[in-house]
Amino acid sequence: MANPNKRITLAAIVLGFVAVSLPILSSRAQERWEGHIGLPQDWSTRHIIFTNGAPPEIAAAVARDPRSWIHWARRTAPLLYRRPSRGPELLHRPRRNMRVDWAVSLGPNGGMPIGETPAKYGFNTVGYSCAGDFVVYVIGATPSATQANILAFNNLYTGTASSSCPNGPQTPPTTNYTQPTFMWSYEVGTGAVNLSPVLSLDGTKVAFVESATHGMFDVLKWVSGQGTSATAPAVPGTGGSSAVRLDYTNTTVTGCTANAAANSDSSPYIDYGSDSAYVGANNGELYRISGVFNGTPAVQYCVTVNAGTNLTSPVYDSVTNSVFVSDGHSVYAYTPGPTGFTKVGSITVADAAVAGNPIILSPIVDSTNGFVYVFSSADATDAHTIVSQLNTALTTQTTVALGKPASQFILDGDFDNAYFNNGPKTGAGTLYACGTQSNNGAKPSLYALSFSAPNGLINTTPAVSDNRNINGASNPNGSCSPLLDFFDGTTDRLFVGTGNYTGTGGANLVTEWNVNTRIAANTTAPNNTAVNEWGGTSAFTIDNVSPDPQTTSIYFGTLQPPGGGSTSPCGTGNYCAVKLTQSALQ
Repeated sequence: MANPNKRITLAAIVLGFVAVSLPILSSRAQERWEGHIGLPQDWSTRHIIFTNGAPPEIAAAVARDPRSWIHWARRTAPLLYRRPSRGPELLHRPRRNMRVDWAVSLGPNGGMPIGETPAKYGFNTVGYSCAGDFVVYVIGATPSATQANILAFNNLYTGTASSSCPNGPQTPPTTNYTQPTFMWSYEVGTGAVNLSPVLSLDGTKVAFVESATHGMFDVLKWVSGQGTSATAPAVPGTGGSSAVRLDYTNTTVTGCTANAAANSDSSPYIDYGSDSAYVGANNGELYRISGVFNGTPAVQYCVTVNAGTNLTSPVYDSVTNSVFVSDGHSVYAYTPGPTGFTKVGSITVADAAVAGNPIILSPIVDSTNGFVYVFSSADATDAHTIVSQLNTALTTQTTVALGKPASQFILDGDFDNAYFNNGPKTGAGTLYACGTQSNNGAKPSLYALSFSAPNGLINTTPAVSDNRNINGASNPNGSCSPLLDFFDGTTDRLFVGTGNYTGTGGANLVTEWNVNTRIAANTTAPNNTAVNEWGGTSAFTIDNVSPDPQTTSIYFGTLQPPGGGSTSPCGTGNYCAVKLTQSALQ
């Protein structure tokens, strides 16, 4: 049974948070955004997780982390949702039976990169806002006067037949096709943005890493209306917009010296409480940057984790006061102090002889239950694709095989609603993961993993193995996007994207699965499928709970322009930003 003290403490805090976020602000007054707390979601939302059942001391530590409020509000929204009434200009009455999508061009030079996540800002914690809700995409292309590297859309809840937001048809690329509005579009610095963006709590600033000759840590203050499309961006610096660019790897500070390293795999993680960022680089060094959103960004200190290796995104856990990061083969934990990092421990996950990085994305930290999960394309003997469950002290490890060693990326799985409601130590819940097929490491397959009571350890034999229905009838080579689970109060849904990110010959699908009960067999088929998602998809971002299917959507980018003479809703030769409804992927 969940500890009642935890529920009361966290509920009281979050209800206060919800009350703060409900006032409506006019989009005509840019400065009125500042200080408003809404519901920001980004890659980090899925990498630090919180479940019911925490003892009081852990609940108290968790409650100090704003991400726990965001997490609680997101999963409790089905209980809080109320249909908005007439009055505030940013809220519109939901309309039923609208199941539509849109796809908008990100330009011909690059799109949302593989494994990375758009950032979504919900202006209100409960309900939705046409002007105030927006989604941020980064673009893996060199910025120029004709190519943005970061942009945002609002008026998101639009579609082909009707709209919950006031916006009209746009041409080209299609006629009678209602699109969102480009809220802003920028050419920032000189480098492509190949990693996920992170939002400030009030949504007015975005932190991200720009990849030029070496990594640059950027903080963008946007202004609505600057830039009109992905190929007509503005340059920040006028009308109240700004971009601070910090040459963070080229700085000598406590723990390391300047070396101007690139950054391929490490998105920044923002600790809102201290206004600090944790970010790695390809030199194997982990950095702490202060003054991110509320001051002037500066490198405070760093530590060499494993020299010359590409670090993943780090994750900060306030319960253990630890930063978890991987060098692609092992997982490390560090305590950040006033003047430097102190190493907690490390543990090997993948065979060090395996070329490249078997671990691409950051660890997922279950702050409530004291577990760390990491997904890898190889294990310690290079015999299997795996998920490993570690304790936060990094002294124990349980590994589950997920098929043959992978020849493509293995990215994150996700937990079902039962895991969040009950925690793994009751033996409840499921972790869904995309591994490889039992006889082919080049083809993706879906796995369902269970847990044992009372210790919460993951069972080493999957509950369901090798469900190939995520990959379509033709079953081509490819890999999965990171998986996403979302419970809307009635239905617990799992979303999976599959494709071959190096071309258009993969499955090019998004599948949606009802997981109110665990998927029963490897012959179970998805409930809905969306096709022609060229190259597969980036990671997904979710939005609202609402009676209107159009305002309950997922957002992602395609990884390739259409090939073989095919076209797409965002125009021939273009990468797409896509919205699909949660319920039917229409």
